[in-house]
This record gives sequence, structure tokens and C-alpha cells, in this order.
Amino acid sequence: MPDYERSLHDTFFDLVRVPSPSLSEREVAKVVARKIRALGFEPLEDGAGEAIGGNCGNLVVKVPGSGSGPRILMAAHIDTVEKKGDPAAVPVVDGNWVSRDGGGILGADDKSGVAILLELLGRLRGREARHGDLLFAFTVAEEIECLGAAELDPDLFAGFDAGVVLDYSRPDEIVVAAPTKVAFRMEFNGVAGHAAAPERRINAAHVLAKTIARLPIGRLDPYTTSNIGIIRAGAAINVIPGSAYAEYEIRSHRKDVLDFHVHRIIGIIEGTVRENRIFAFGKDGGGFGDSVATGTEAPISSSVDVDVEVSYEGYRLDESSAPVRLLVSAVEKAGQTPGIITAQGGSDANILNRRNLPTAVLGCGMYGAHSDGERANLADMQNALETLTAMVMG
Repeated sequence: MPDYERSLHDTFFDLVRVPSPSLSEREVAKVVARKIRALGFEPLEDGAGEAIGGNCGNLVVKVPGSGSGPRILMAAHIDTVEKKGDPAAVPVVDGNWVSRDGGGILGADDKSGVAILLELLGRLRGREARHGDLLFAFTVAEEIECLGAAELDPDLFAGFDAGVVLDYSRPDEIVVAAPTKVAFRMEFNGVAGHAAAPERRINAAHVLAKTIARLPIGRLDPYTTSNIGIIRAGAAINVIPGSAYAEYEIRSHRKDVLDFHVHRIIGIIEGTVRENRIFAFGKDGGGFGDSVATGTEAPISSSVDVDVEVSYEGYRLDESSAPVRLLVSAVEKAGQTPGIITAQGGSDANILNRRNLPTAVLGCGMYGAHSDGERANLADMQNALETLTAMVMG
């Protein structure tokens, strides 16, 4: 294996061995910062960690231009979807493929991209190639609504021509469009009590379950998907839960279609809750209460508090835009055939486009993201590095 390939792979392995769940990225940030300094650059940490309740901010590296050329921001995120307290990944190599020993989240999303950017920084050191101003951003909390990128100071990339985010699979694929995502955070309120005395009680977990059963899940139409991702209720099997919580998302490439589904979903939630009213007659039963029927009982109602929030706005780039032109040319220079892709997932590119920096996403060799079968392809990572090198250095 050539030394330049071994360097990329070793950097990637160093990163995945350090757990970095969202809002707890400090330890892997130390590794990234140490490598940046070893390359002769000085990372700057912003205040994103404090702003979003994490233990680490975004790391940024400014590389002043050495000549004419486009001014480009390149980004990858250092957080992963592993849970806090999960053991460190032990990478297992089989040819060009890297997985995690025993299964689980490898962390290729997005440490493959982080490793590639670090190697690109190494190539810039001491090179004679001329390029415009460059900004490298290693962001935090991307996996929870791109919170870190939202805290990047826009002045850092004011006047820049293009952004490139490494956060996809194939290195010959350029993502030019991504959807808008809307998150629903639902707090269901019932009437708690002992499971042996269900009279005059409303089980909030049951109301939540009936609501979920009615919500649309999966692929809703050619533009739209939805998912239920978090469910919490109850403290013990013999307690009727008085509250229950769930988080649901919907994302779409078309605003009119998204608006239709959002209103439909709110109607489902509110309608299900309204159906779960009860009239309370008689005693609680089982000696757990002293209520008696009077013939004038009012209904006992469940309720729900729904927080609906746009997590990030979608974007769609024209193929003549700066990042697409630059990446198409660079992919071709690296000996590949570029593909123009529309993605259903969001990324830091959604935030950067919203901040008026045209930004596309390039694949970086990660596959099966957010699953126990997550893998990285070392050859694809190398190809992505060659593409970025061609884009920056010509």
C-alpha cells in the first residue's frame, strides 16, 4: 500500500476508535485538533458547544489563498449517532471494506469525510499549487438537526464562491438537492394511577400508541418520507402512565406537498386525542379512591402538546452553480464519471445554502449510515480525496 493511502486509512482508524455522539464530541475533537496542528495549521474552536448544550464547538481552519481561484468552504461533521457510553469501535478490514468488530455503528458517517479533509490539509502544506482562500469546518451536532453548522459565523465564509460537504456514499456522486425537514415533538397527557384501578384514568402511552398507528410512515409520495424515531412512556409495569412522549419527522422536496402532509398529521394527532375522552362514573375501584357517582360527572380528557419545527430548509442547485461545476470538473479530473443526485437526507449543506453559500454534497465512501451494518470503503475514500485535490489545486 502506498504511503499516501496508508496515511488516509490510519487517520480514519484513529478517528473511529474514539466515540463521539452528538453533543459529546470533545474527545474526538482533541484528536482532530492534534492532527491539524501536526500539519502546521492552527484550528479555531467557536462557541457552538455552549450555544447548543454540547461539550465542544465547531473546529475551523483558515487556509489563506496562495493565488487566484475560487474561495471554497469544505466541511464534514465529527459527531456520530452512537449513544453516549457506547464502547469505542474496533475497525475490521476486509479488502477495501471497513466494518466494526461485533457490528454496530462504525462512525464512517462522517469520520470518512473528516479523515479526507485532514489528508487534504496535509497535501496543502508546502505545496506550490495556487488556490483561493479555503476554509475547513469540522462541525458538531450535525446528527441532531445540523445544530453545529447553524452556529458557524457567516462572516467566516462571506464572499466565498462555493461550499462542499462530505456526507454521502459514492465519490462520483454530487448531491444537488435535499429536502426540507419538519420535526414533531409530541407530549401526550393522560391521567395517571395504579394499574389495578383503571377507572377514571387515561393511559397516555395508549393514546400515543393509537396516534402512531394512524400516522403515515415511510415513503408517502415521490417527494416525501416520514419516520417515528423516539418513543418514551412509563416508569413501571403497574403504573398507568400519565404522560408519554414521541418525536416524528417528515421531509419533502416540495413545499406544497409538505404543507399538505403537515396539516394532515396535525389533524390525526388532535383527532386521536379527542377520541380518548372518558366519562367517570362510580368509584375508582379496588380501594384506590373515594370518588362516587353523582350523575353530573364531566368527561375526563387527554391532551397533547405538539411542537412543530422546521429543522432545516431544503435546497436545489442548478447544474451551472459554482459548487456543481467545480465538483463535476474535479470528479472527471480524478478519472471518474460524475453523477448528479437528489438526496432525501439533510446535511450541513442545507444550513450553508440557507446562509447564501451555494453548497453541494460529495460522497466520501460511507455506506449503511445509521445502521448496525455501517461500512466504509477505503478505495472510495481515496477517490474522494483525489477529487478534492483536483478541485482545490487544479
